[in-house]
Amino acid sequence: MKKTPTPDSQSAFDFERLIDEYSEIKADLHSAAAEAGERYPGTHNELEDCIEIAAAIKRTVRDCGMSREQLVDAINEYFGRSEEGAKAEPPTCRPPLSIHMLNNYLSKPCEYPIPAYFLFALHAITGIIEPGATIISAAGGQVISAEEIKLLQLGKLEQTLNEIHKLRREMRNGRHR
Repeated sequence: MKKTPTPDSQSAFDFERLIDEYSEIKADLHSAAAEAGERYPGTHNELEDCIEIAAAIKRTVRDCGMSREQLVDAINEYFGRSEEGAKAEPPTCRPPLSIHMLNNYLSKPCEYPIPAYFLFALHAITGIIEPGATIISAAGGQVISAEEIKLLQLGKLEQTLNEIHKLRREMRNGRHR
């Protein structure tokens, strides 16, 4: 004869089932994190990586609406580069970036790989984080913008407020009984 579960035994069964589901999900997440955390997934070719970075920078230049000449001026201003500073003893900066050199970086990235520190200037000047995100994504990571961080924080705040409202309703309903 099959025993009909009582409300208490049914709750215990549901609780055990939820614990089992939680354990499976946790194990799956740990496995996925371990796979994503592989130090160098796949094979890398430095020439292909140079091309990928140059392509991301070209998209950034196109999307920001600046000409290459304007970008060169903005990069030189960002780093405080000047001919006088480069010729000073001791130098206070590197020589200014030229449009010719920027074109080499973007058109011949295997011969002229763009220095990584230029990404600081590109991100600050354009507000576009795609070049850095390209590098991070190659390692299985993901970059989110400052706006996305604020939206995430807002979502977490709304979730917390919903939980507070739910608890208040439960407390009020408990008092009225």
